Amino acid sequence: MPKVVSRSERKFLRMCAVCREMKDKSGLLRIVLNKDGEVSVDSKGKAAGRGAYICPSCAARAAKSKALERSFKRTIPAEIYRRVEEFKWME
Repeated sequence: MPKVVSRSERKFLRMCAVCREMKDKSGLLRIVLNKDGEVSVDSKGKAAGRGAYICPSCAARAAKSKALERSFKRTIPAEIYRRVEEFKWME
């Protein structure tokens, strides 16, 4: 019989848009495309809209790989990539 895991014990995994590895959601930065078509950095992970996640080790490679462009199917402003690289990661 499968073990029942309480809500506090669950791990929420998300895939990094750059390296494509599954990682714990709490260690990733979420980039959001809202319904108005605006792209923003969502440090709390609660904003409404389509999200893409980036891990700390891939922050510098995000612009070169154009992973966010593929995820959102649109051009991403350079300001977003700058904010991703300057984000204060809690590791």
